[in-house]
Amino acid sequence: MSQTEADELTAQVVTEYLKDNPDFFLHRQDLVEHLSLPSQEQGAVSLVHVQMTRQRQRIEDLEEEITALMSLAADNDKTFHEFMQLQEQILKCHDLFSAIQCIENKAHSLDLQAYIRLIDVEEPLYQFSQVSYQKFANQHLNGKDAFLGRLRKSDRQALLGELGSTPDLGSYVVLPLLRKQVLGLLIFSSDDGGHFQPSMDTLFLRHLALVFSHLVETLPWNSVGGDNDQLSNGSS
Repeated sequence: MSQTEADELTAQVVTEYLKDNPDFFLHRQDLVEHLSLPSQEQGAVSLVHVQMTRQRQRIEDLEEEITALMSLAADNDKTFHEFMQLQEQILKCHDLFSAIQCIENKAHSLDLQAYIRLIDVEEPLYQFSQVSYQKFANQHLNGKDAFLGRLRKSDRQALLGELGSTPDLGSYVVLPLLRKQVLGLLIFSSDDGGHFQPSMDTLFLRHLALVFSHLVETLPWNSVGGDNDQLSNGSS
């Protein structure tokens, strides 16, 4: 066997051994300090240098993740208080019109727009058909708890009708109203195309949809002496 063949055989044996024993260098720091690895940018560099570089990169990545999580936590904290307050408000309502008005007003205070769509109701402002719901669900929900993101013009018109205030480049969150059956949709829109994104946590919004679904089933449309016109004007 030639020296070259012997060297190749040795390298192969070492390679296989290291693959089978990935913790070989764990307790051999003195050996690690004498090893070097090829680098296109820097030539041969020590393994310790490579490890330190990777560790610094990992630390930077973790710092970015922590910053993003802190920002998300702050946003979630604000969202939590806003929607907990809204849930308290609608649970005190004696009729469905008042509950809808509370949701619309809260959305307005957050620079959003709210839309309520209920299946097979007589109120034209909130009418929505089972067929329209099923079409949207098949295309955009597919078993998900909510849709977040932008909507095509045809989808916006199917959900919201010919509403001039609907943002063309905005973003939306669409939440099904569910009890024993589908009751409709709760929709929020933002003029900001990046406000509602698929990666967002919808826990608070889904809980709001759950509470409102209960009210849809249990509350009358109007209390005695309720003013329909006032609500309709306020929601325009």
